[in-house]
Amino acid sequence: MPGFELDSRAHLPLWLSLTDLSHPAAIVPLAALGAAGLAWRFVMLIGLVVLMAGGIALWRLRKRHSDLSTNLETVAAERRRAVKALHETEVFYHTLVETLPQHILRKDLDGRFTFANKRLCTELGRSLEEIRGKTDFDFWPRELAEKYRREDRQVIESGQGLDVVEEHVTPQGETLYVQVMKTPLFSHDGKPIGIQGIFWDVTRRFRAEEQLKEQNVMLQELASREHKALEELKRTHAELKRTHAELKSAQTHLVQNETMASLGRLVAGVAHEINNPLSFVSNNVAVLERDLNDLLDLIELYRQGDADLGKAQPDLIEKINDLDERIDLNYSLPNLPRLIGRTREGLRRIERIVKELRLFARVDESEWNEVDLNPGIKSAINIIKGHARKRGVRIVMDLGALPPIRCRSARIHQVIVNLLTNAIDACPAETGVVTVHTQTEPEAMGVRIDVQDNGSGIDETIRERIFDPFFTTKPVGQGTGLGLSISYGIIEEHDGRIEVQSSPGEGARFTIHLPIEPRRKRGEESAPAISSLDDHIDRTPPSTPPTQDRGRAATAASVPGLLSGELAP
Repeated sequence: MPGFELDSRAHLPLWLSLTDLSHPAAIVPLAALGAAGLAWRFVMLIGLVVLMAGGIALWRLRKRHSDLSTNLETVAAERRRAVKALHETEVFYHTLVETLPQHILRKDLDGRFTFANKRLCTELGRSLEEIRGKTDFDFWPRELAEKYRREDRQVIESGQGLDVVEEHVTPQGETLYVQVMKTPLFSHDGKPIGIQGIFWDVTRRFRAEEQLKEQNVMLQELASREHKALEELKRTHAELKRTHAELKSAQTHLVQNETMASLGRLVAGVAHEINNPLSFVSNNVAVLERDLNDLLDLIELYRQGDADLGKAQPDLIEKINDLDERIDLNYSLPNLPRLIGRTREGLRRIERIVKELRLFARVDESEWNEVDLNPGIKSAINIIKGHARKRGVRIVMDLGALPPIRCRSARIHQVIVNLLTNAIDACPAETGVVTVHTQTEPEAMGVRIDVQDNGSGIDETIRERIFDPFFTTKPVGQGTGLGLSISYGIIEEHDGRIEVQSSPGEGARFTIHLPIEPRRKRGEESAPAISSLDDHIDRTPPSTPPTQDRGRAATAASVPGLLSGELAP
């Protein structure tokens, strides 16, 4: 271009000529350079941009190549590790398969062997190359080979494993038992490609299990026999226990019968011996009372004749007057009838005691009669009242009207005497109170008798055994422990029941419930009579020393005042 020279741009900085054509320093030169210079600069700028873009692209390409190289090395390392791990796994698998004591095999879908471990090869007497491609028909009898083939198909078709114990008979006739386990083989896409199996001889284990089963059966049979024997032993023990209880009860009854028979004879004899002198004493008192009245009349006549007699015999009158003063005839004469009356009252009391003793002696009475129990209860109270008075115990009677009931009255009488004596013995001396209450049961179904005391009460553990035969808390020799047990039997014989309610420190209450008409057959052998006063529990507090008065035996000698006037009301 005319007037333009290339060297004219040499004085500009290169960076200015390439990057900033609007710079003030370039304005004047550019204007001078003209259009040719501007084009040149633009070409240079484009070239520089292209060079820079190419450099960046090259740098990125090199970096990507480096990353790819690194990734390839990582992949190669991972592949080498995977190959090594696979090799180790294959080595471990083959080592395991070849060293296991079981026979291991694999077959394809057509039943051809694809693998057999060394133990199976040894069993078949062939190498793996000789076995591979063969079927079961090449090694086993046809029947057995068909069985194996059916099992293989079952595993492939069901997709489930097989685990059985099979019985095999060797050519020598020996029976063997083989554990067989087969599972299906699948390709990577889940399609079945064959089966794999493992089997081994379990003859010893199987026979041991069979022997164990037989032993278990034998043990079960033995246990069953032992159980039956134990049950039989239990039944025998129960029968022996019942027999022992019956024998014990029979012994109790025999002892009680003998005791009560002896006691009855003793009491009857004593009553008879008392009744004989009582008869003539009563007669003599009657004669004495009659003669005494005559003598009193005679003395009165003599006293009226004192004046006439004194004139005739003054000395005799003086002696009579002296004797009159000495014996206080004015006092004695009116007192003698009172003395006779008291004597007759004492005789009546003795007669009543004799009647009670006779009633007490009739303990073997076995007749069933309709009886009002209240008179018998009063009789029992009269018998025991002297003993109560001696201990300072008060007996309170609260007897309601009772309907007649069918019973053996003498035995009910003995139960009442037993309970009364026990209640008196349990009461504190001087402050004791025994209450006897009778009433008709609701709807007139029977009668109820309560004997209650204000003694020390009965502990629960003792209360549970209070009716047991031979149970007593008294010292040896002071009771046999039969009374309450036989009382229980007598009440039970009458289809009744006897109950006790007590707590320590609150006294005790014995309640008898008797029906109007017992359901029992009248021909039954009756229970033995009660050992009347023998077996109530000793409820004296431990701090109270025992005394002779606390005995329970209902003999004539043990009930104070039984044979004396102390039993009088």
